[in-house]
Amino acid sequence: MVFGQRLFLLSIVALKTLGLVIENTFTTPKIGYRSFFHTADFLQYVVDINKNGLDLSGIETLTFEVKACQSVTIIMSNSDDGDSSKPMYEFIIGGWSNLKSAIRRRNDDSLTPGSQHSVKFYTPDLCKCDEYRPFWISAINGVLMIGKGLIVGINVIAEWTDPYPFTVRSIGIYTNHNTIGEWKVQIEVVNNLYDGRFSRCTTNYKAVLNILFSKKKTQLFQCAALCDKLLSCIGLNYHNQSCELVALSPGVVTKIPKKQEDGWKFYSKCYRYKRACLWCDF
Repeated sequence: MVFGQRLFLLSIVALKTLGLVIENTFTTPKIGYRSFFHTADFLQYVVDINKNGLDLSGIETLTFEVKACQSVTIIMSNSDDGDSSKPMYEFIIGGWSNLKSAIRRRNDDSLTPGSQHSVKFYTPDLCKCDEYRPFWISAINGVLMIGKGLIVGINVIAEWTDPYPFTVRSIGIYTNHNTIGEWKVQIEVVNNLYDGRFSRCTTNYKAVLNILFSKKKTQLFQCAALCDKLLSCIGLNYHNQSCELVALSPGVVTKIPKKQEDGWKFYSKCYRYKRACLWCDF
């Protein structure tokens, strides 16, 4: 098979793939008690999950595992810069001494009853102090849901429809009532957020990943151009005109394995903004 035909077929396969899924770990500290409906600057107490610089604008679902005794809480906000005056949703799992969950909305930071809405659900014993429990949340076309497990849409435990939905631009997490939480948060990296740039992550190391394509006597810009055309290509290894396009295996990404190789360099694709060169951070 000639090179052009092979590249075309790889592109067809890649176009069928969904986004890549990365997993980040977080700890939400003890913050005492902060009420969503009685704290104007609420977002200052929330841990932003976007630690890799990826633009999360328009995100609609989130899957995660969390270890906490109670009051596991996720915030979906219309603000991308921590502005608590913008609309936001609050998803509470295992609140009220691990007896109830809730979906809430506030329109602004006025703290007036007319700007707030809350729906509670009886969901006993969802959280556990010494065990990771899997959950998901979603906000799709105004339908807000909480569920158990890591498959969105399965095992729904709470649901409310917002007649006036807003675009989610950021997501944060916290644990209320002086509770510490340990989190494993999964974020899907949508391939079409790739912004056409690469960043050199390592020198004298190469990424040990699935090799999509390898070729000798190739200039660096030619190697990058080939990776650019493949959605499944997350970066490239390059050394002395030797080019390797690399991809991740299916599943959740927790690290990029690397091997010391003199002269080799690993370059990562960047997503949406130059600083979101995810694979340099793993």
